[in-house]
Amino acid sequence: MNPTKRLNVLLAAAALGLAACSDTTTPAIVNDAVVTADVVATSGEAIAADVGDLLGNELSVGLALPVAGGFNLFAGPPGRNVTRTRTCFDAQNVAQTACDPVTTASIQFTVTVDDNITRTHDGPRGTESMNLAIHRTRQMTVSGLAGQETSRTHNGFGASHDTTTFTGTRDGLTLTRIMAEASADSVQSVVFNLPHTSNPWPVSGSIVRNTAGSVDVTLGDRHETHSFTRRVTVTFPADAQGNVTITINAKTCQLNLVTHAVTGCI
Repeated sequence: MNPTKRLNVLLAAAALGLAACSDTTTPAIVNDAVVTADVVATSGEAIAADVGDLLGNELSVGLALPVAGGFNLFAGPPGRNVTRTRTCFDAQNVAQTACDPVTTASIQFTVTVDDNITRTHDGPRGTESMNLAIHRTRQMTVSGLAGQETSRTHNGFGASHDTTTFTGTRDGLTLTRIMAEASADSVQSVVFNLPHTSNPWPVSGSIVRNTAGSVDVTLGDRHETHSFTRRVTVTFPADAQGNVTITINAKTCQLNLVTHAVTGCI
């Protein structure tokens, strides 16, 4: 073989060998399981807040509300901005000029919520800070108000545009995940038995959150982005402590409606 040609072959082989040695794959900072855990945490917060807002709708028109273990279910933290408008209907579904304790059969609410929440979050990466900036709209109806009430039923739909920042540490570095979500939300035949004082939690129905978005992850000087879609469902009844089943795709967890924490995922 021509010496020059032989040298070129050897150089090419060496270059391939060096490329093979340096061809390493850096693991992602977070994986799909972490994204799922983050989404179920934010969805649990949102759905527990929705339950409180259903009761807040009742409060806004003077209907009796529950206090479970001394916890005021519809009270939000300072800075929570909730705006409600309402229209009352009689048993023939005719709009009324004012709600009437005898003749009003249902009430339709338009609700907007702007909120900012910071709390501790126990996730796959350990204990972290979770800050949520919340912007939600809801169209809700409470029915079953006519005559001698034994229960009230809530139905409706809405949309959420929330941004959540998770802040923790990993390997001595700050780990930050900023998750932007847009979701279509629905409240499907959520029933409260009466009186509320002895029936503080829904006994049937479900709340569904179809959410999509992206997570921007930073660890030291590394950065990556993950996109996601998830379907999250809470199916009632809740137990006496306000624990209820929450599912995210095929995963099942427990949501506490008082603390808004999600635990026990399997």
